Amino acid sequence: MIPRDDCAVFSIDVEDWYQGVELPLADWEGKEERIHIGLDVILKLLQESDTRGTFFILGWIAEKYPEIVIQLAAAGHEIGSHSYCHQRVSRQTPEEFRKDIRRTKDLLEKLSGRPVRAHRSPFFSIVTASLWALPILAEEGFQYDCSIAPMKNWHYGIEHSPEYVYQIQELGLIEFPISTSRFLGRKVGIGGAYSRVLPYRWTQAGIDRLLNASKPAMYYAHPWEYDPDHPVIQMDFRMKLTHYYNLRSTHERTRRLLQRYRFQTLSEVIGSLQAGGRIPTISMEALKG
Repeated sequence: MIPRDDCAVFSIDVEDWYQGVELPLADWEGKEERIHIGLDVILKLLQESDTRGTFFILGWIAEKYPEIVIQLAAAGHEIGSHSYCHQRVSRQTPEEFRKDIRRTKDLLEKLSGRPVRAHRSPFFSIVTASLWALPILAEEGFQYDCSIAPMKNWHYGIEHSPEYVYQIQELGLIEFPISTSRFLGRKVGIGGAYSRVLPYRWTQAGIDRLLNASKPAMYYAHPWEYDPDHPVIQMDFRMKLTHYYNLRSTHERTRRLLQRYRFQTLSEVIGSLQAGGRIPTISMEALKG
């Protein structure tokens, strides 16, 4: 199969398994470290398909494993910020948020030797009540954000947000929200738990729907989703379901996606959209709803 040459982004949130289950920072020490297991699987898949993606890296991970940032940058992947301590934006003050993203951006730029222009907040936690974070991102030098889900589930989302890439008029910041598919009449995300809980065809149908409408698409995942043997701990039932369900499917489903689509980095896709005048502008008031 010849991959489709469309505007599709492959993105990874670089965090270890115990960060993905929302344990507080104080509980991270002593947990089994497995970040390299899943990351190595991802990098092999990308190398086999000659694909470069965007890696949103946790500052804590970059500080503990600087070789990860150096390796990814050397392989031509784009480096983005995933915050420092994987805290929901809604649980931070504006000043705490500013310090967190500034610390992470500085660290990633020093390690990669490149400007870091993209950010994704943990748990897509820029919601209506935390839109104050967007001006701070722009002030701190970020050009792109990928933190908004244009849908509503039990712990994130701005349902009235545009589903496609847009620029926020007052900030100049470009928002690339979660790409969505449809399942039983409801919007669901493309990537992460959605791509494991739902049959593969919904992920493919969602990407095809966007690309056939000349809209960009983004797939996202985490290294721990490629490490099905990572430890199981007790947690909220919904979180446990979305974190652990069907992990053994991720490798093969990703391989199929990489065969079908010619994924690019976030900056490459946004550059193509800008060149074609395909990024609409909205106001902050419109985003607030």
